Amino acid sequence: MNIHKLVKVLVSAGITASVVTGANIIDNNDNTLHAAEKETSNYKYQGDTGYGDGQFLLNDAFIKTLETDGSLSFNGQEIEASKADYEAVKEEKSKFTEEHDQKFTVRGDKVTKATFPIKVDELSIEDVIDTYGKDYEKREAKDKSYETYVYALGDQDDEDKKNVIAFKVKDDFVVETIIGYSKSY
Repeated sequence: MNIHKLVKVLVSAGITASVVTGANIIDNNDNTLHAAEKETSNYKYQGDTGYGDGQFLLNDAFIKTLETDGSLSFNGQEIEASKADYEAVKEEKSKFTEEHDQKFTVRGDKVTKATFPIKVDELSIEDVIDTYGKDYEKREAKDKSYETYVYALGDQDDEDKKNVIAFKVKDDFVVETIIGYSKSY
C-alpha cells in the first residue's frame, strides 16, 4: 500500500470516529453528557512526606484528583478515600502496611486510609483554609493536644461519596494528614 492510500484511510477513519463520538454525545442524556465533560485527574506521590513542607497538598492537580474521584496513589498504594469506599469493605479485616513514612489501612484489597507526617512549622492551617475553603468540620482531640480539620471534597450529591482529607494541626501548623474516611481523627 502506498503512503497516499494509507493517509486517506487514516483520515477517513478519523472523520468516522469523530462523527460517531459526536453522535454519541448528542444522543446521550444529560447525566452522561455531564459525566463525559467531567475530567478526572490522577495524582501519584513517591517518597517521604515528613521531610517536606507539605506544599503538594495545596497543588491543584492533587485537589482535583480528590474532587473528581480520580486515581490517587502514594508509593504505589491507590487510596479509596470516601466514606462509601470505607463502608463497602468495613467488614473486612484491617491490615496495616507502611511505605516510606506513610501508613496505610487496607481492608480486603482496598486501601481506605493513608496517614502521613508533614514537617513541623512548614504548612500553616491558614494556607490550607485559603486553598480548600471554609467548608470543614473542626474536631478537637480528647487531650486537646491538636485540632483536626476535616474536608469532604467533590460535587457528589451524596456526602458519603465525597473524598475525605483531614489535617491534624498543632500551634496553627499541620503536623499530620489523613486521606480517607475514619470514624475518629
